[in-house]
Amino acid sequence: MNITTKSPETQDFLTKPTSKKISNLFLSEIYNLLNYPMKFLALKKCATYLQFARNIETDERRLIWGNYCQKRLCPVCMQRLSMKRFANLSAVTSVGAADHKLEYLFLTLTAKTVPGSELKAEIKKYFDAWRNLTRYSPEFKKSVHGWFRSLEVTYNQDTDEYHPHLHILIAVKSTYFKPNYYINQKKWAEIWAHYLNIDYSPIVDIRKTYSKKSDSSAEQEAAKYTIKEDNYIKKYSKNLTKKIVEVLDYSLKRVRLIAYGGVLKTIHNQLKLDDDSLDLEGEISPEINEIIENFRWKFGFDSYKLSEE
Repeated sequence: MNITTKSPETQDFLTKPTSKKISNLFLSEIYNLLNYPMKFLALKKCATYLQFARNIETDERRLIWGNYCQKRLCPVCMQRLSMKRFANLSAVTSVGAADHKLEYLFLTLTAKTVPGSELKAEIKKYFDAWRNLTRYSPEFKKSVHGWFRSLEVTYNQDTDEYHPHLHILIAVKSTYFKPNYYINQKKWAEIWAHYLNIDYSPIVDIRKTYSKKSDSSAEQEAAKYTIKEDNYIKKYSKNLTKKIVEVLDYSLKRVRLIAYGGVLKTIHNQLKLDDDSLDLEGEISPEINEIIENFRWKFGFDSYKLSEE
């Protein structure tokens, strides 16, 4: 029996998609100001059509498809990618714990902030340093069995500078915590400084996750957005947003935002996971009485409406 008690347009499942679409349209205007017509049109058309599967017994809905633009800074697409990558990382770490007896550490690597003109080069420097660290550091090679790496960039409006971070989920055996294998925070900072080729001690954070199997908070942190929406979408100032977006759009172009290594890469490949697809839930499930509902974005109303098509 259908137990719907209020119209679909007012239910909570549309709240986040609506908010993200409004931010998406603001960003599309910024791309128009930057004279990027292809991105302007792509974002404007993004997520104008959403398809949900509705359980006719519980009235619960899950988003199964949308016409996404897949542009790097699009708030709609970044949210979907973050969810997908979190789901994939959770699957990989679960297999790692069950089949390989792995435990996990959460590592954050940073350095000093840089102006926008240096951000692209700084990101490349980070990636080169991490690649060399994983290949050549004796301590790392002896103690670490696999890793997942993601990039985050924050913007400081007070200094007008950008701060890249590497968030890394590290897979180790229980022997890691014994004296011959353990790498403390000070040593991690020394290793990172060496491969980053800097003459100061960078801020490094290393912590054990709460569960031997997996830790959703650490996985969420590792797989979260490359840059949070409120760091670059300043709805009170189109000029400021334009300046930030121009820097990020250039600096993140052709940058591989996430990567797996070691045994976690092997598991990821074995599971045949796709980190770039925005599909999360798949097709409808007739066996649990699901039906399709289509929603279209109504320009001028800033909302989704149930389509009769």
